[in-house]
Amino acid sequence: MLSITKKLAIGLGFAGLVAVALSGQAQARGGVVTLRACNHTGDPVMVASSYIPIGGSDWRNKGWTRVGAGDCKDIFQTANRIFYARAEVKDDPDSYWGSDIKQCVQYPGPYDFYTASEDTTCPGDSEPAEFTTFHSDGRPVYVWNLNP
Repeated sequence: MLSITKKLAIGLGFAGLVAVALSGQAQARGGVVTLRACNHTGDPVMVASSYIPIGGSDWRNKGWTRVGAGDCKDIFQTANRIFYARAEVKDDPDSYWGSDIKQCVQYPGPYDFYTASEDTTCPGDSEPAEFTTFHSDGRPVYVWNLNP
């Protein structure tokens, strides 16, 4: 009788077996990740996010979650290792944290809409803004420190 590993190796070839093994390890180690924003400034900040919800396949774009001066707040949970966020000083969109990718936001908010990975334009009355790309290492909480 062949083991499941040998059956997979025969059916998928070696490269496929390695991919199956690695994805199993990533899921076993990773699981759910919470993005926690910690505001180390003297002003309240508003956080926007783009992430794939647990069990979903499209990107949820959501804003604006208020994080008070000196506070930490959980923003979302995902099982995806890549996600995006932007923070702005409340009532001052020119003072923000976001650096490497454009994602869609709506002003003044709140907003909550979905986009597919292949979408190339912002829907409706949303507009592109600078976000930061995050790569989780699989820890259950990813802390984003918002420093002055």
